[in-house]
Amino acid sequence: MYLGTSTLEPFVPASIVSRSRPVPRDGAPKRILIVEDEVLLADDMAQSIHAMGLDPVGPVGALEAAIALAETQRLDGALLDVRLRRGMRVYPVVEILLRRRIPFCFLTAYIDEQIEHMPAEAVLRKPVALPVLRQAVQALLDG
Repeated sequence: MYLGTSTLEPFVPASIVSRSRPVPRDGAPKRILIVEDEVLLADDMAQSIHAMGLDPVGPVGALEAAIALAETQRLDGALLDVRLRRGMRVYPVVEILLRRRIPFCFLTAYIDEQIEHMPAEAVLRKPVALPVLRQAVQALLDG
């Protein structure tokens, strides 16, 4: 599923739009890892996730920090910027999430053919509108 911020509204199934907030089974909020190296976007994403009643993990913009969080934290989903600082790619984090069976979405402003072959729930094209981001997070949790 590709979602973006063009002048046309992205196609979003009614089932995603109409669902209520996720209800944690253990009383703890669902946790979403944010890997994004653009500070303002990362902060907006964290605030949006928090406003959904979820717990943002991060945000982090360095690959090493993202790997550490992906390996050690209880996570229910992840939002992953494909290209990070110093030209690093987020793919080592993807491997960890796949091994742990944690769903994820990519965020990117670039064309990267490698992401086409990975089982991301969605690929969000930057700049990402916050309503589109929230719909993608909801889809992660509902999947």
